[in-house]
Amino acid sequence: MNEQGQVEPQVYSFDEFFTEKAVFPVCIDSYQRPYVWDTDDVQELINDLSEYLAQSNGLAYYMGNVLLHQNNVEKKLFIIDGQQRLTTLSILYYVLNEKLIDSNKMAMEYHSPLSAQNIKQTQKLFERKKDKWKEQSTFLFSNIQFTFITTLSEDLAFTFFDTQNNRGVKLNPTDFLKAYHLRAIGNADHRDIQEDCARRWEKIQNKSTLFGQHKDFTAELFHQFLWRSRNWRGQQRVIYREDDDDMLTEFQKKSINSNSADTINLYPNPNNTLAKSLQLKVNQGYTLHTVNIEASNNSVHLPFTLRQPISKGLGFFLFSAKYADLVHMLLFDEDIKKPDIKAFRALYKDVWTKISLYLKELFVLASVMYYDKFDSEKLLEFTLWLDHVLGAVRIEKQSIYKEAITKFLKETDNNLLDIISQAFRPEEVILFIKSLTYYNEIYEKEEVIAGNGVQGVYKQNVLEYYKQTDFREKMDWINDDFIQRKLK
Repeated sequence: MNEQGQVEPQVYSFDEFFTEKAVFPVCIDSYQRPYVWDTDDVQELINDLSEYLAQSNGLAYYMGNVLLHQNNVEKKLFIIDGQQRLTTLSILYYVLNEKLIDSNKMAMEYHSPLSAQNIKQTQKLFERKKDKWKEQSTFLFSNIQFTFITTLSEDLAFTFFDTQNNRGVKLNPTDFLKAYHLRAIGNADHRDIQEDCARRWEKIQNKSTLFGQHKDFTAELFHQFLWRSRNWRGQQRVIYREDDDDMLTEFQKKSINSNSADTINLYPNPNNTLAKSLQLKVNQGYTLHTVNIEASNNSVHLPFTLRQPISKGLGFFLFSAKYADLVHMLLFDEDIKKPDIKAFRALYKDVWTKISLYLKELFVLASVMYYDKFDSEKLLEFTLWLDHVLGAVRIEKQSIYKEAITKFLKETDNNLLDIISQAFRPEEVILFIKSLTYYNEIYEKEEVIAGNGVQGVYKQNVLEYYKQTDFREKMDWINDDFIQRKLK
């Protein structure tokens, strides 16, 4: 950057930048994701550097752009893009030189357990090259080059960031969403709110995943739960797989402005209703019986609903935290006391953990939407009937493809997720599922051998769960006596 504050990309070696050119210590801002390079990423770099050292021919080893925001108030250079590469090279520098880079030039700190785990793993991989590369350390770090782009404007830095396609781990849309909404919170006056939101996000990332398709839970939360719950509507709009642009459109472009960084709008829903019943006083009007509104540090109690508008900044992070905690409360919380949730979890564990991934995604999504609307009221009864219709799909087809769940939502008289979202009472949802009599016929005609193949495994799990021997009258098993026994 020149004296007028204009952006002028400069090419420096790693060593040159961290000994001479960095005007402030290089830091990681609160919104940055953890260090996520895994064994494959590091090994690829090791292979490239080995080849380079064997035949450099005096040429530099170029590693792309590094984007920096020069914060003159805090006297720091915050990394906008390049954290993964700079962290990896800093670990290599430590291994080969047995010391850290000068803290006046490098002040990157890591607080995530995932970062600590990956840093240790990277260090172990580099230790294997220590004896061979130690004498070439000075040459190596004098010839590894970057194009450093430094701006005084954080927004301008992110403009560059959004259009870059640098070497490194491909960013998930949730990485962009995190950065976008932390920026939306505002300037240094709201640094405390930014840091609070960054901590909330990190907690979400470190939660266990359910389906094993993503490295951290934020990606799973937005793909398998939040986007689908908001966009799988009606009969025609249901599509199976959301892409990156869909995610950014829904949670970035469609988010709305707030009046201030620490205040967000609320919308009418069962979680923030003033009263739960009205009692008529003849000739004296009526009395409203108010609801006890939870005020706690538990994000599950936040007064949001899945399909509401999302406020930029704080609203986005609180919304994310609520549904991350809600999913984990339903599936993982060992201290849960509610009988319906404990019974739901037993059903999931006994019947659904080893079923088709695609059917399981819909089973859990519908259960989360139901709980979001009705809490645990009749949760077990709802999920027993949900198992009944989705289980029929499992029994009918030997192979379940990804289109199966959207086909289910499209081909019923109404979209089940819409029914849940729009219902006033749990009974409305349960009656809708019970009205899908086509699925009863599948059980009456099935000839699957229990325990044989994927269909048979499901059948065996269900028979053991209900303690029955014949599938043909399955719908009759779901009755008040059975439900009460499971709730004890």
